[in-house]
Amino acid sequence: MPLALQAKLLRVLETRRIQRLGGTSEQTVDFRLVTATHRDLSAAVEKGDFRADLFFRISVFPLAVPSLAERTADIPLILARLIADHCAANPALEAPHFDLGALRALAAHAWPGNIRELKNVLMRAFVMLPGRMVTARHVRDNLLGMAMPDPETDSFAMPEPPAPQAKGDLPDPSQFHDALTRLGDIDLRGYIRDIEVALIEAALDKRQGNVAQAADALRLRRTTLIEKMKKFGIRRGLAI
Repeated sequence: MPLALQAKLLRVLETRRIQRLGGTSEQTVDFRLVTATHRDLSAAVEKGDFRADLFFRISVFPLAVPSLAERTADIPLILARLIADHCAANPALEAPHFDLGALRALAAHAWPGNIRELKNVLMRAFVMLPGRMVTARHVRDNLLGMAMPDPETDSFAMPEPPAPQAKGDLPDPSQFHDALTRLGDIDLRGYIRDIEVALIEAALDKRQGNVAQAADALRLRRTTLIEKMKKFGIRRGLAI
């Protein structure tokens, strides 16, 4: 904001009066001011680029929003919302599906463009990988690296859903790449749903039905796990 405009805004904040462009009289205004910036205003004040009196006037209740790189655990939730919104606006489109390896690759990215960059990556996935399972390799090579994905193969064998393991790591998502390069008539959503249900039930069994502890084991918010349990009809640990 230029210094001249800062002076005008400061005057409006102090007097609560404005004069319309081309007008001859002032009018009283009643409004609530919310400001946002990606710059360090304290440093701008020291440099003389921002008025100190305006800074102290607007800095009543500052709220710092962390960058996407500082809250990568929110990426799955943000992706789900972006996908839902885009599909609602474009019902004919097939949504891409991000596996665990893809989410890990997204979490490892620096995200200098924050949410806007994540949205652009998702739009590339809609264009390059519609209806397909997005893997870590897709994220690195095609969505962040901007290379075109490999042509789909003509045939594949669907792997058995990985059984929840009480100990050790989950199966490496890369093992699904060859099998899921083409969906064909496979009910992928149902397949992923079955895996999700199995993992939720296994976590509940391991934590004796304690929803909060099961959510921690799955690295989910408790409320998110409860919503999934209601969606899938899993009643253990829920008050009836």
